[in-house]
Parts: sequence; structure tokens; C-alpha cells
Amino acid sequence: MDHAQREQSLLKVLEAFTKGLTSLKEAIALVHSANDQLPPGEQRKTIQKKIEGAERMIQVGHAAMGQSLGFQLCHCTWPPQVMISSHYSNETKVERFTCPNCGKTLSLHGRQAPGEALTAFDPYDVY
Repeated sequence: MDHAQREQSLLKVLEAFTKGLTSLKEAIALVHSANDQLPPGEQRKTIQKKIEGAERMIQVGHAAMGQSLGFQLCHCTWPPQVMISSHYSNETKVERFTCPNCGKTLSLHGRQAPGEALTAFDPYDVY
């Protein structure tokens, strides 16, 4: 398997993982709406706390996945926010990341241009 095929394979895994997270979020939203139909009381409060815990775990998983893929994290909230690449300069090789929550920016020097093949890290290499 060449590098391009391995990269495509990794992208397919990431796409499947993202779809799984989306499905999980949708399932939690359904449980949330069903919980809203319950009469006020302890059972409703208990279920609401469990829903909030599940939503928090999804957010932590999202941040952990982003960090493991090399994305920068902003610590304006807990769990941290995954920062989005908002600008890249071919001249200076500086990439700017922006937090979607607070707008904080971070510039990193010596970054590879977005869309270029990965060369520094290959998770399929066996040493």
C-alpha cells in the first residue's frame, strides 16, 4: 500500500468516526426531547444529568481526536475547543488557527501547506 492509499484509508476511518459521533449526538438529542416530555421531578432531573454527562463525553472525545490528529486546542472552555485553520501563508510558512468559540488566534511557523501530503508523520510506518 503506497502513501496515497494509506492516507485515503486513514481519511475513510476518520470519516466513519465523524459519522459515528454525529449519530451519537443525534441519539442524545432524541433522548433529550423524550426527557422533556416527562413530568417535572427527580426522574427527569436524573435523566437530564446523564444526558449532560454523555454530551460532555462526546465533547472530550472530539477534543482528544482533534489533538491526536495534530489540531491545536483552545482552553477557553472545558473540554477544550478544537481550533480551525483560518489562514496559511505560502511565503512565510505560517499557519493561523482560530478558536470557533472565543475567536482567539494562534500562529505556528514552519507548517506544511494545507492539502500537501503528510511527510513528517505516517501512522502506518513500522520502525
